[in-house]
Amino acid sequence: MFPPFILAKLYVKGSLKNTGTGFEFSLKNIIDSTMLSGIGPIIVGDKSYEGAAITMALADQQWQGDQINKSNLVPVKMGVPLRVLVQGEPLSTGDVKVSVTATTSDIGKIKFDVKDKI
Repeated sequence: MFPPFILAKLYVKGSLKNTGTGFEFSLKNIIDSTMLSGIGPIIVGDKSYEGAAITMALADQQWQGDQINKSNLVPVKMGVPLRVLVQGEPLSTGDVKVSVTATTSDIGKIKFDVKDKI
């Protein structure tokens, strides 16, 4: 298991931004290529997002959070950014705490917290 301070380096600092349907940020695997078998909850401030509210995007492919599982894996290659799109209210300007929970095929559940700014 990797310590949370190492996992927090997966988050691309400065990538958090509002979108027309909520907000997004990016993750960049710095450890080793893996397969994502689950995502969520993602907690931003005091709101939690899971399932269909989360979409993972890699180049021209997209996966809804509720469809990611052991038989529908998301490839996460080392050094390749993965966009995380979240449907919900836009975030308020200022500092934001983001908590990410995901499950990988080789490590299992990972969780880390970061702070970013809108």
